[in-house]
Amino acid sequence: MMITDWTQEYFDDTYRRLFLDTVEPARTRYQVQQLLRLCAVLPGAAVLDVGCGVGRHSIELARLGFRVTGVDMNADYIAACRERTAQLGLKAEFYAMDSRVMKLHVRADLSISLWSSFGYYGEIGDLQILQRVSEHTRRGGHVVVDVENRDYIVKHFVPEEWHENEQGLVCEKRRFDAVDGTVSTRRVVLSGGERCEYRRVLRMYTVAELAALFEAAGLRPERWCGDYDGSRFGPESKRMIAIAER
Repeated sequence: MMITDWTQEYFDDTYRRLFLDTVEPARTRYQVQQLLRLCAVLPGAAVLDVGCGVGRHSIELARLGFRVTGVDMNADYIAACRERTAQLGLKAEFYAMDSRVMKLHVRADLSISLWSSFGYYGEIGDLQILQRVSEHTRRGGHVVVDVENRDYIVKHFVPEEWHENEQGLVCEKRRFDAVDGTVSTRRVVLSGGERCEYRRVLRMYTVAELAALFEAAGLRPERWCGDYDGSRFGPESKRMIAIAER
């Protein structure tokens, strides 16, 4: 089941070319290895990747021998996951599905939502995602959510930014709302002779706010890290990696 929202237009082929396909494989391998170390999960375990995108973490986990299920609302991204998995001769299952209403025959040892794939639907929608994740994670299993650190974003806020790579030129204008804790972004992309415009609203959670959502979903926060290396979380951490037990 799919629920129509802004994410279906935002995460398109242009986004994939500019921000997903340009990630170095070594970076993905490092993130996965560190994640497995932090959660002490061994090959053969079941992993659920919520908001898997084009599968950069899912496919690496499958390569390492994990039983992987990936979920994303973008059917094109899911098709790319399936195609890449088949090309590599790996086994993994991928579903085009809205994670707020996710219903699968999966009980994962580890459930993950990485690289800011969380915070798109406001507190109610985000809680629904965590509730579905909790339902699909076995008792004693772990849930990992990786988002940007709100404190760092606010302190080092960049209202306008330009960047360019071989795929195109991107201009982003951002506004932070301190009342509802959101960053609204207007992104203009010039690529392949075309101009595309996108808008995004991302909820930026504090530790206390995200911990409250975890607990409401039946998850017990265990550890807060500032990066994949397991470093202690603090106001100068760029990432906020939350590890909870089901």
